[in-house]
Amino acid sequence: MRHQKLDVGTVLVGLGALGLLVSLFLNWYSPSLTAFDAFEFLDWTMAACAVLALVGVGMSLSGSPPVWLPYVAYLAFFVAASQLVDPPPAAHGATRQVGAWLGLGCALAMAVGMALAAASIAITVDVRGRERRRRVAAVDRRDTADAPPESPPAQSGPSRTGLFTDPPPSAPDTAEPDPERTQPMSALEREEAPGT
Repeated sequence: MRHQKLDVGTVLVGLGALGLLVSLFLNWYSPSLTAFDAFEFLDWTMAACAVLALVGVGMSLSGSPPVWLPYVAYLAFFVAASQLVDPPPAAHGATRQVGAWLGLGCALAMAVGMALAAASIAITVDVRGRERRRRVAAVDRRDTADAPPESPPAQSGPSRTGLFTDPPPSAPDTAEPDPERTQPMSALEREEAPGT
């Protein structure tokens, strides 16, 4: 039996890194500026963050995630967000395209994934065959329903008909009543109205 522990945060980091790599080849700014066209060195920074994140995800599958993985994810998110807020000089005044929004979303997924990994939210996948269910013979109570009911054992004292019997009489309670328990109510005496 082999168990593979997949951390939800690590999976998000891996998917976000793949999406960030794809977004670098799409148009970030109009008319047709990809990240490699618009940026001077930040495009390679984001690409390096994505590749390092994928390496870190691979390392975390075989053991614990590396300590530098959160820094890589947060750096990728910071760079992508900063370039949407303040575009580079080559794209000054240009509108943002699908690549920029995809890059920001994937970098955000990487950062959220690292937050989830820090919270230790995990899914355990059991890689083995399904166990067969044991079959248990059904109990058929129809035969016993046709049989005459057994008579209850004879008891001394009063008894009720049917399956239930009266409890045996108990000894009188001589202890003082508990003031915390509910006591039975006694009937109030009727007072004569005045003048009758």
